[in-house]
Amino acid sequence: MAADPVLVLQLHRMGDLILTFPLLVRLRQLWPEHPLWVVAEPAFFQDLMPLAPDVVFFPPSHCETLAHGTYAAAINLSSAPQAARTMAALEAPLKLGPVADATGLHILGFWQLYRAALTLNNHSNAFHWADLHLLDLSPSPNLMAVGHARPAPAQTRRIGLVLGASEAAKRPDAEFWARLAIRLAAADMPAVFLGGPAERELGDEVARRSGLAHANLCGKLSLRELAQLMRTLDLCVTPDTGPMHLADYLGVPVLNLSMGPVHARETGPSSPGQWVLRAGMSCVGCWRCNRNRLFCKQAFAPAGVARVILNMRHEAKAENASIEGATAGLHLYRTGRDALGLHTLARVPGAEEKSCRPLLEDVWQAVFLFLYDQQQRPLLRARLARLHAEHPALAERLAARFAALCAACAGHLRRQGALPEDFWRTQPGMVRLFTGQLHMFLQNTGFSQAGWRAALERLAALAPLFADPS
Repeated sequence: MAADPVLVLQLHRMGDLILTFPLLVRLRQLWPEHPLWVVAEPAFFQDLMPLAPDVVFFPPSHCETLAHGTYAAAINLSSAPQAARTMAALEAPLKLGPVADATGLHILGFWQLYRAALTLNNHSNAFHWADLHLLDLSPSPNLMAVGHARPAPAQTRRIGLVLGASEAAKRPDAEFWARLAIRLAAADMPAVFLGGPAERELGDEVARRSGLAHANLCGKLSLRELAQLMRTLDLCVTPDTGPMHLADYLGVPVLNLSMGPVHARETGPSSPGQWVLRAGMSCVGCWRCNRNRLFCKQAFAPAGVARVILNMRHEAKAENASIEGATAGLHLYRTGRDALGLHTLARVPGAEEKSCRPLLEDVWQAVFLFLYDQQQRPLLRARLARLHAEHPALAERLAARFAALCAACAGHLRRQGALPEDFWRTQPGMVRLFTGQLHMFLQNTGFSQAGWRAALERLAALAPLFADPS
């Protein structure tokens, strides 16, 4: 008798589908005898099929038929109502992600709920989205069993410039790309301009401004051909976009120009050993920019980025060498994996990290790891202690804000009602990541007594740790 399939619904863009590949690899490990089915947009999966793990793809038009099936597990990574309805109708002992049944929309899975709560509220998030896909599959948040590609240059000196992104705010303009290409060519590092049909006009403009018409391949390659070309590159310089995730998955060295409303800790390159360049500003990593212009984007200059690339090449040739950002206003980071196998993003060796933000992000990461797995208490204590040691005033304010949050929740519980719709938004920024998840958790339970009890138990477990991490 054939084993029930494992079903994954991923109806978003190409980058989201590629970020699902580590999950597919893990599902293949956990259910080796079961077929693995994925629902995705044909425009994205058709050319990715030779590169994807061993799965069977279906278009969204098959959801109605798939909803009548029985599965070993079903995971919905989509926000589409169609996917949530499919999840409600199918049968599976394990369901994760949004499910729309007769009682409304509910999100199943601790980490799937956490991911959903990041919408417009991701400022202190330290989890990569590819990792969040995986964490609900085990009671222990350990991803060491998940493999990742290691970047290796092809030794051709060729540099790929991925020109486009889903929003103009997330990518450099044509003048930037042209000036960067000219500088790279002068350093004997010829560039090729990469992009799909949507970047054809941009590619033509960059080619005209740079005088490098032969370098323009925008709109001329299929996704499969793009993957083949990427394997011949020494480096792929790219904004946060689908082709960046493709290069990362293939093991191509990546320099991510992280600008606009993107957060490199959650959607940047996920493999260890990649590079991320972003503005040295406290507001980087936002979900949506509300300022009158993109200051983080203005920090990027072609000359500075070219110097970073040249320094990266020198660092690769010199064992244990360290490199600086090489330009004012920008910080250079390297991706890695910690003791739990979770994605990390650290300033390059030799660069002092003065901001308190990475520590605050790490504290909140440890908070949610602890709430999911009580054995992570030592990690949370260690990170809180470090925050107290390096930024004592901030640690004291954080403890006070958390105590005030406990009091506010106790007051709402006495009234036995739902929290105001703007509850999470009105909380101080340093605790808003937590209040957003707490608010959505209570909404997910319909503000039931059991939901409130669980929420207060979480607050009670955390309050003494914030007050005294020693």
